[in-house]
Amino acid sequence: MSNELAIANERGQSMAELMGVSIKTSNADFLPSISRLGMLHQPIMGEVELNGKMIKTEVVPVGAFTLKTGDDIVYSNGATVRVFAQRNQWQRWNSDTEEMEKSVMSNSLNGDLKDSIGGFNLGRPTGYIEDFNALDDATKQVIRSVKRVVVYYGTVTLDSPMNEKGEPVQHAASIPFVMDVKNRDSLKSINGVMNNFKKKNMLPIMSTVKLEGVEDSIPTGAKFGKIKAATGDAVELASEDNDTLKDFLELIEYSNGKILDLHHERAKGGTDNDEDLVEGIINNDFVEVDE
Repeated sequence: MSNELAIANERGQSMAELMGVSIKTSNADFLPSISRLGMLHQPIMGEVELNGKMIKTEVVPVGAFTLKTGDDIVYSNGATVRVFAQRNQWQRWNSDTEEMEKSVMSNSLNGDLKDSIGGFNLGRPTGYIEDFNALDDATKQVIRSVKRVVVYYGTVTLDSPMNEKGEPVQHAASIPFVMDVKNRDSLKSINGVMNNFKKKNMLPIMSTVKLEGVEDSIPTGAKFGKIKAATGDAVELASEDNDTLKDFLELIEYSNGKILDLHHERAKGGTDNDEDLVEGIINNDFVEVDE
């Protein structure tokens, strides 16, 4: 475990704290480049030849993973990842400004997290809500519109990389990525794997995680993709994992710093201590409300 202790000793934190397993985070101002892992919720249609005729069909299905690096997008029906860090965040899409509004990322959603619109938690109430139906309509709408998102940082190898035509392509392995996950079934599946690691006293980076994209639908018939996760192969910790983890921590810190900049620009008042916010989480209990 000497490799995992190297960063922990440097920062005065345990490896578990650094990876988001327990409550602690930090601050910095450096941005490494990183790819974004996502999922298709609508198929990509194309044409294939069948008995001398061109037939329109799905060439990349719903539930396929997308890996976007700059303007380049590669697709895959499955992915193998190592999770180096994870954080929680409130997010809401503002269709008027075409902006994804966000709170700072944290190991916990307890307490008041500063957000990019100059408030806290994007207006979502903090603490236990005893009677959701007793809330006014405006508060109910805020709770429904503001989503809990888990942001994962790690390395990914696409199982079957292909282009937008469904054609196989060559693609590098172990690419650093960030992935936002808000679908409850997807989070439940991933959390199940993470909880198994905890039961075995393992850190997440000590194993790969196999991600499969599966298709689901809502009562109207509209389709969407969600993640089915499973434990992969054990991984020996290597010295370069220290550098990879540092890069992810610096990215988290940089991203939180940008949100705090927006918070200050848009806030109408207040003199809260940013370092207290970023370094530690207020110890109020938060209870998820089922809408």
